[in-house]
Amino acid sequence: MKRLGDLILPDSIQWTNRYAWAPVAVETARTLGGSQVVWSVPLVGGRPIDLEAADDVTWLSLGQVQAIHAMAVQPGGVFTLTWEDEEFQVMFRHQDPPAISFTPIRPHSTLFNGSLKLTEL
Repeated sequence: MKRLGDLILPDSIQWTNRYAWAPVAVETARTLGGSQVVWSVPLVGGRPIDLEAADDVTWLSLGQVQAIHAMAVQPGGVFTLTWEDEEFQVMFRHQDPPAISFTPIRPHSTLFNGSLKLTEL
């Protein structure tokens, strides 16, 4: 099951950048003697999570879009994202606008495609 807060998401919604992030930060420098020095630390939180309801694959209802919008406009709102058997604490990624974006599948439709930008805490 896929869920954001209390909202059940369609099973066909995609997590497009799931394997495009590694929780490691690395910095390198050169010594005066020319040797390379490497510092590496694990990252805690900050993982970007992009969910997409793509054309001809996933449609969101007007009610789902309104529920997502209601979550996104909560300043500092933290939500549980359930992705099959995993859970993540997430916030909407407003620092990378737009945090949510939805488009009707055709004019005046109550079905939408779109995307959500979240960040793991």
